[in-house]
Amino acid sequence: MKKIIALLLTVAVTLCLLTGCKAKDTGAPPTLEYLYNTSESHQAIGEYIQSAFGAAGITVNLTNQEWGTFLHTRKIGDFTFARNGWLADYSDPISFLDMWTTNSGNNDVQFGKGNHKSVNIYSLDLRDEGYDINVENGTWAETYDALIGIIKSSTDTEQRYRLMHLAEDMLMDTGCITPLYFYTDLYMKDKNLRGFYSSPLGYKFFMHTTYPGKSSISVSLASEPESIDPALSSTVDGATMIAHLSSGLARWSVDADGKLIIVADSAESLSEGVINDDGSVTYTYTLRKGLKWSDGSPVTAGDFEFSWKRAASAELGADYGYMFEVIKGYGEKNSELMVRALDDRTLEVTLSVPVAYWNELLAFPTYCPVKSEAVKNEGWATEAETYIGNGPYVISSWEHNGCITLKKNENYIDRDKVTMPEIKFFLSDDANNMLTNFKNRSWQLIDNLPTNEIDALKRDYPDEFITAGQIGTYYIAWNINRDLLPSSFDKLSANEREIANAEIRRALSLIIDRNYIAEEIGKAGQIPASSFVALGIKNPDGSEFCSTAGNSDSFIGYFDVSREAYKENVYYALDVLMKYYNLKIP
Repeated sequence: MKKIIALLLTVAVTLCLLTGCKAKDTGAPPTLEYLYNTSESHQAIGEYIQSAFGAAGITVNLTNQEWGTFLHTRKIGDFTFARNGWLADYSDPISFLDMWTTNSGNNDVQFGKGNHKSVNIYSLDLRDEGYDINVENGTWAETYDALIGIIKSSTDTEQRYRLMHLAEDMLMDTGCITPLYFYTDLYMKDKNLRGFYSSPLGYKFFMHTTYPGKSSISVSLASEPESIDPALSSTVDGATMIAHLSSGLARWSVDADGKLIIVADSAESLSEGVINDDGSVTYTYTLRKGLKWSDGSPVTAGDFEFSWKRAASAELGADYGYMFEVIKGYGEKNSELMVRALDDRTLEVTLSVPVAYWNELLAFPTYCPVKSEAVKNEGWATEAETYIGNGPYVISSWEHNGCITLKKNENYIDRDKVTMPEIKFFLSDDANNMLTNFKNRSWQLIDNLPTNEIDALKRDYPDEFITAGQIGTYYIAWNINRDLLPSSFDKLSANEREIANAEIRRALSLIIDRNYIAEEIGKAGQIPASSFVALGIKNPDGSEFCSTAGNSDSFIGYFDVSREAYKENVYYALDVLMKYYNLKIP
């Protein structure tokens, strides 16, 4: 790798000027810090990036943090660039795009925050789409945030998708999102474990499993969950736990052919909406008779009203609070979310416009109910003794950083359909430990594998090594408020600095060989990604959204990820970087 880049550098030519700065004004590149969380595969990717950037004369230090600390560090923006991954919340492209609005709890890049709040270099012209909007040199809030708002209010399907492609164009132009590959879901499953299924969002379901001679199974998905409060959870492992402990109006299931579907859960049925004169849509749901909390008290429509308003509230500040934007009244002054309990069993909710993925939202963990009395205790979702849910299981014990044990909830309305009496979720981020416990049959499913064992596992466990489809993208996130320019460019304005930083970030992304990462590190059929919205998200005509991303006539996406293009990508990247840096190839 170093030899390839060094050879290319010998023929790279400095071409361009930037606001009066010539090649002689270049300086030493900054030392970069790459943040990742404990995992062999994350570490291997970090080491590869360190090597690839190092071959171009850019030093990268690696910082490893445990899961909870890592998430917090990203959230507060205390990093330069970091590993990240995003799994779809529902099968609409907006689930990859609305997370980057200024006030989204998942906006780790810090768009519209800090110094970036006042940067006004973005443009948005929607006059051809029928909107009186033409912003030149606007802020992120005036352009990207506004565009996402319009997308969410549009009822024209074709227009929505055009605008979502425009939103991804804006996002990728910043260079802050560096896609590496589209996910596959890689895990080991004991061949004797029957009835297990997982959703394309990565959630795993064990309530209908059986195992010969066992009334308890042991699995390991991740380390201590960040949160299992339905309103506050924002991780896949947390969502899996909530799926077993809570029951929303809808849930993921499988039909007789094994196809994943959304079905009614706490609701008797998934009703059709009624379109109102103002274009809004009202849904009315009837709860099933006999719904109970795990403490035996009744679950009412009022519990759903309370829970949704809590999850959407500014006071709670939940990462996924914006998931309720589709409901009328969200974020409006002197107004509240238009969801109300008409009686103990009837819930009415009004959406601002028709939403194609509404049933998927109803199956999302954030829409699960919580008991108002329970959540008065802020630590209610951190101990077995205080956790109250309405799902198939209850927490019988919780050994922090050790094991969460679930047992069948005798107050669950479908308790007779729950086939596995007990599930032990062992909490670990040590892939070697997980594999050892799988091999000795102590654990029946593990969701993390040592990278160096993958080839052997494929060969030795062909019936138990699982590669499943998953709608998600593994990527690098750059903190938009971290300056990558040398001191020789100090006279540039804030706007000029951001333009230059964006060019640098885009160039650095081209130094990364995505095929190498997918084939030599991932080894699980991952597909090199040239866009952020993942494979598996469809356009209205059934084609892949990612297949129509970008504006190139010669490749799909925002850069060419083919093996044949890699050397040319590196050449171009170095050509750009030499406008800013005095690169010294090791």
